Amino acid sequence: MNATLIDEETRSSTRDSVEQLGTEICALAGQIAAATARFLILLAKFDEDRGWTGPGLHSCAHWLSWKCGMSLHTGREYVRVAKALRSLPEMRKAFEQGRLSYSKVRALTRVTTPSNEKQMVRFGCEAPAAQIDRLAAGLRKATDNESGKTKAPAHLQVRWHWDSDTGEFVIKGRLPAQDGARILAALALAERERTRTTATVPADETATKNPVGNIGPGLVAMAELATAAAADRTSKAAANEVVFFHEADSVRIPSGPVLSENDAEEVLCNAKLRLGTTKDGCVLNLGRRTRVVSAKQMLALNYRDGCCRTPGCGRTRFLHAHHVKFWGRGGNTDLDNLIMLCGTCHRALHDDLFTITALGEQKFEFRYADGGVIDPAPPTEGFADDLLRGDVPDDAIVPAWGGEPLHLDHAVSVILDGWAA
Repeated sequence: MNATLIDEETRSSTRDSVEQLGTEICALAGQIAAATARFLILLAKFDEDRGWTGPGLHSCAHWLSWKCGMSLHTGREYVRVAKALRSLPEMRKAFEQGRLSYSKVRALTRVTTPSNEKQMVRFGCEAPAAQIDRLAAGLRKATDNESGKTKAPAHLQVRWHWDSDTGEFVIKGRLPAQDGARILAALALAERERTRTTATVPADETATKNPVGNIGPGLVAMAELATAAAADRTSKAAANEVVFFHEADSVRIPSGPVLSENDAEEVLCNAKLRLGTTKDGCVLNLGRRTRVVSAKQMLALNYRDGCCRTPGCGRTRFLHAHHVKFWGRGGNTDLDNLIMLCGTCHRALHDDLFTITALGEQKFEFRYADGGVIDPAPPTEGFADDLLRGDVPDDAIVPAWGGEPLHLDHAVSVILDGWAA
């Protein structure tokens, strides 16, 4: 056997080995897609039933970050896609069969509706993911331009009032786009600070992004940042300082509603407050602004706890020094009875969603409302073996694409014409 023949056989064996690797990679990609589809179906049901709720947990994405090792951004996208798939059975089916990857589904769910679902699933199965990304972006831009949204009047107002039935604070109104952009930037900064779990801002999080969903917590954080900044500039009592009035064993907001018992206890537990005394609507005394926890105690708490101590939370900003035995019920202001909680967890505690017990020597135990101990570091659990399915072909994930380029303008125009028909 000559050297040329040996080289040919070696190259042929190498090609076969590489092709086998490629086949196995595609097969595994299809299995991953099918498993991800099952994961998102379960996640949609889990989120709908609010199975993620609990002390220290603020959203389904937060639960995923804690339990499943995902970043918050990834968790939010998984939740969004999971919700979108509930109304798209054809796409869900193709996803479960391993014919659509998560990357394609993620892009397609931004432009797919029940009326165009079959067409978009067909595109997804035929085109590579890079083209699907471009196509989805082009369709979103075109539909936004054709939506005919009218601009809001230039001079608009935002108003507020106390809800007479619930005592809640209500905000309603509109603002010009340029003012809205400024508020969004401030909200994004406040929300980033509120949810931060590190002492410093990571380099990849310095850029702010517009907040999504409920902006209420961000508004409260923005107010705290503003009042803290004002307090730093003057030693005198600020005009915009928060004041609460004692009236007949109740706590009331000036010109506002009476607080519930739980809310009043939260106010009295806070480290900084000003209490006034009234009678028949007249202010008898506006007490000094009290700091229940001393500066040295706060420093010790920051060194000891460093973040919100609720298992799974870990936030490092807007922390409150909470009295484990409530201050309003005679709790001592010492380190054996003090623990750091973020504003969200502090409110959840006073809403009786969980309890904290002081064990002595600055040790504490967290329990659910039903008495079960809250695991400080729950293990990640999964059932991967149950997701390995034999009905997903090895080439299910491979698109039926012949290498043709995507002519984006033409493709978007044809698709939009089909939608309008």
